Amino acid sequence: MKKTMYVIAFVFLASTGAFAADVIGKVSSIIGDVDLTAITTGNKIVPRVGTPLTDDHKIRTGNRSYCELLLNDGTKIFVREITVLNITGLKLVETDPPTKMRVLTGKVRITMKKAFKSRTLVLRTPTAIAGVRGTDFGAIVSKTETRLIVFEGAVDVANTDREILKSYIVKEKEEVSVKKDAPPTVPRIVPRDVIENWFDYYEIDGKNRIIIKSRKEEGIIDTILRKKDF
Repeated sequence: MKKTMYVIAFVFLASTGAFAADVIGKVSSIIGDVDLTAITTGNKIVPRVGTPLTDDHKIRTGNRSYCELLLNDGTKIFVREITVLNITGLKLVETDPPTKMRVLTGKVRITMKKAFKSRTLVLRTPTAIAGVRGTDFGAIVSKTETRLIVFEGAVDVANTDREILKSYIVKEKEEVSVKKDAPPTVPRIVPRDVIENWFDYYEIDGKNRIIIKSRKEEGIIDTILRKKDF
């Protein structure tokens, strides 16, 4: 009888949403097609400015769509077009585990306000893992490659495959690429002209397989890169 009552109570609590996810921030701006999906239930909503963001939410942006997320620790995440990501946990004090972010595809820029002695955030993609303390950086993610740039600060970058031991500390104004089953490339300085339009300089192909140079930028940028020995 008691066992039956426990089962009924569990079902009731689950159906009423009593197992609430933790609110970790809010949606601060939206342009175009954006939705939030609860990972545990599959429920999908179209957010508005001010909609609470929880650690159970999967955020998705459509074509030519963007949103900005403001986390409770002051971190800003600018989510560009055709992106899917999830954020779990939020490091608010030194003893907390790091904030965890998983980006499945797309383009994000993360500007962190708080820095700790231990890692503040761990970013995972299909090919890369990045450890961050406090910095401003961007990532472009496909199924087989991740490109990461540091605008300010430094980021530790490695392949998600633990058997690939090579890793690098990517410093300010440097870029690195991490492809499937390969160590990160040696970090390289990005020319200022490219930094200013970095997210538009690279595109992800239609099948989300590879990252390619944007054709509209190719002529001008290639000239710059040749001059800068990029």
